Amino acid sequence: MTNVFMIMCDELRADSLGFMGNKIIKTPNLDDFSKDAVVFENAYCNTPMCVPSRVSIATGRYAHSHGALDNMLSPLDDEISFYSILQKSGYRTFNYGKWHCNISPDKFGMDKSRGGGQDTQAPEKYITCFGITDRETRKKTDHKRNYGEIPLIISGTRPTHKDETMDSIVTKNYIKELDELELHKQPVFARLSIMDPHTPYIPSEPFASMYNDVDVKVPDSYNENLDDKPVLQRYFRKVRGFEYLDENDFRKSKASYYGLVSHVDERVGKVIDELKEKNLYDESLIIFIADHGSMMGEHGFIEKWGYMYEPVMRIPLMIKLPNNIYSGKRLDSFVESVDLTPTIFEILGIDIPKSVQGKSLVPYMKGICDCHKQEVYGQYYCGSLQNESALVVRDEKWKLTSYPEGNKLENMMLNDHHLRMSNMFNEDSVLGELYDMEKDPEELDNLFDDEKYSHVKEKYMNKIESWIKSLGDIVDSNTMQFNNNVNLHVIKQGENMINAQKSIKGELRWSKLKRKSNI
Repeated sequence: MTNVFMIMCDELRADSLGFMGNKIIKTPNLDDFSKDAVVFENAYCNTPMCVPSRVSIATGRYAHSHGALDNMLSPLDDEISFYSILQKSGYRTFNYGKWHCNISPDKFGMDKSRGGGQDTQAPEKYITCFGITDRETRKKTDHKRNYGEIPLIISGTRPTHKDETMDSIVTKNYIKELDELELHKQPVFARLSIMDPHTPYIPSEPFASMYNDVDVKVPDSYNENLDDKPVLQRYFRKVRGFEYLDENDFRKSKASYYGLVSHVDERVGKVIDELKEKNLYDESLIIFIADHGSMMGEHGFIEKWGYMYEPVMRIPLMIKLPNNIYSGKRLDSFVESVDLTPTIFEILGIDIPKSVQGKSLVPYMKGICDCHKQEVYGQYYCGSLQNESALVVRDEKWKLTSYPEGNKLENMMLNDHHLRMSNMFNEDSVLGELYDMEKDPEELDNLFDDEKYSHVKEKYMNKIESWIKSLGDIVDSNTMQFNNNVNLHVIKQGENMINAQKSIKGELRWSKLKRKSNI
């Protein structure tokens, strides 16, 4: 049986890697690995948010089907991951690093799962994406946070040695586990989940200063006014304080992000070297993927939240097959995160469950077909701000997003919210976006309400409707309004997620909500 090694990063956008065409970034180890792997140049996540994307990767199913629509929700109780199926097929399964599937690892097929936070020492143990908890460490650390709700560290220098950061410790522990593989005498599925380049964007030296003297360009759209975009985008830009950032803030943030990417590359190199040293590299299936991307100043945003622009949707995906067959092959057809599960099963000779909604990449890698998919689909949901998800379809020419709740945001806010009854809601509602991706790859000119393109809009709205119907039974997101406190959902993300879930006694679990059928 074939060993499977999977490396997953968080918030790693596809265009931030050397082998994907970035001329500034330094990623020599991943660039070398790409020569042995199949590179999918147009891979897309199905949700630009951690939990729903990670569950889609694990199940091969879209969020409307598995139920974990956003970071506050768990997959339905009857969802089955490919980890579980590998486990039942005789694999020893383990995960090191960030889990974030909102279901315990043992219930999702992991024999063992270990993070890195419990092994960190000062000053690393004081660092979170929201800030630095220790006052003295905070005063000594060069860093900047955005203002407003969900504040994050967006640039700076980490006070921790590069080998003692949480992800570096996670990688060390993962490599130690590889040393024990021969003791277990069974095939392994070994998942390394690196949180970088997720916030906090404060890399350690030498990565912190690696791009300070490089011409890191800020997108021209960094000061876009968003007047012709859905109000949810204007909401997030305001409440997160991004409108107070200037061009230099965005440049520093991007340079810090690049530093984290180069640190990721160093860790990946150590794993690959270990696999080669133990003669595990050539005959194994090795996967490199990210859960979603990140904004680096585009449209005035950093990180993700509230939109489905290319930087957050497009992800790196490389698959190195056993014996390095198809090595160096680069494929440019559209690929989705949900396609990974059936691909792994077909490579390993395991039957693909009928519940899987993704499509195996094996025929495409073999050259049996020239096109894997002509379009990709996705959704974005944030409970308390939406009762229905925003939906997206993208093909080679057009990209359309639909925000069916785009005119209801104001009424979902508490009366004393500082934006309710503000000028932000005086303009006519924009219920979607339509971009000509050939002429407007930066997604600047929204044609959604342009009468000249009404026929295009209708065509792609129909595509979205057909896609949703094709999923069969889906979770009923409209029941969310009866199972969630408006305050808890938006403000209490990230570290506060667990407390928020406990405070409403688990009512956010979709297993207690009904499905609805589109058939």
